[in-house]
Amino acid sequence: MALKRLLASTILAAGLVAAPYLAQEADAQETGTAELGAELAQDVSKVDAFIVAALAVAETRQEYLARLEATTDDQEQMAIVQEADAAILSTVEASPGITVDEYIAIGEAAAADPDLSAMIDARFTEEHGG
Repeated sequence: MALKRLLASTILAAGLVAAPYLAQEADAQETGTAELGAELAQDVSKVDAFIVAALAVAETRQEYLARLEATTDDQEQMAIVQEADAAILSTVEASPGITVDEYIAIGEAAAADPDLSAMIDARFTEEHGG
């Protein structure tokens, strides 16, 4: 399942990027991330927005991964990782119909719940042909 690999890599990328952002917002959250993600996933428009954002994140991630693999200089690699983090965060922020918090919540919920992951995968296949 290509989407499952895509989700895993984009969730990881977004999670790493957004960790500082979410840490600032943690006190404001009353609902746990997984519960919020499961709630959001019941909204088909949020799932569709998540899929569009995940595809955009995967594309951005691939661009930076290629650059990262092309260098062996540690300082240059760190600079590329920082640039990639900012670009991935911007990609999610620019995605219509979903916030960074929602994106991460749905991604984490899907990673923890195989049924939710299968539902998102089915929606992806339905909308994007697999």
